[in-house]
Amino acid sequence: MTTARTRMLALPALLLCAHPALADAPAFDRPGISFATSVLPAGAFDWEQGLPDLERDSADGMRSTAYAAGTTVRVGLASTLEMQLAGSLWNRLDLRAAGVSRREEGAGDTKLALKWAPPMSNKDVSLAVLGSITLDTGSAAFTNGRPVVSLGATIARDLGAGRSIALYANVDRSGGTNTWTISPNFGFPIGENLGGYVEAGHSFGGGASSSVAGGGLTWLWHDHVQFDLYGLRGLTSHSPDLQAGFGVSMYWN
Repeated sequence: MTTARTRMLALPALLLCAHPALADAPAFDRPGISFATSVLPAGAFDWEQGLPDLERDSADGMRSTAYAAGTTVRVGLASTLEMQLAGSLWNRLDLRAAGVSRREEGAGDTKLALKWAPPMSNKDVSLAVLGSITLDTGSAAFTNGRPVVSLGATIARDLGAGRSIALYANVDRSGGTNTWTISPNFGFPIGENLGGYVEAGHSFGGGASSSVAGGGLTWLWHDHVQFDLYGLRGLTSHSPDLQAGFGVSMYWN
């Protein structure tokens, strides 16, 4: 799997900043291409789990389906800073070509990150910056093969009535090569505890470019537990055919 595809599975990693604020829940990073523009309060933590996420692709007569039970743990360090640990202890890759099939299973790489969300003078605008390093600790079929250093930012604007727009940009650097990702999104409420969003993403550099579009739903249960469902379709021949997932996020303070 390429760095761009690994990132899209790992960072589906997570709740978009553009999702409407539902009840008293924190802004989870799951699901979506981007991440929330807020950090957890100092001393609070959450657990965000894919159950699992998947990516399906067909190219050159081969069909692949990759599953990843990605986990992210976030811990609030200060009013503007949080630490994150992410990884995937279980992954599965199914390959089929010319009537022959093969299956691989194993653990994925490990990511350490810090997120900073500075106060903004305009209360309707929010910003967060996430810096991370992904260590090549995974099994042979599920590792990038070398460390990846990433720097990303999301800026969002509250449109009122639970609606918001956001723009996410990120660069991954590995082996002297940069891979860029840009993603706009729009979030909106559907019901009291149900939110929706639509998004698009484009990755380029470090190989063939990839473009996807889709959206998802989030449902808040008992204030601090959220379930999510999302899907993305590839828009070009070099994009994954399908990315989708179901997950749960839980918050403690």
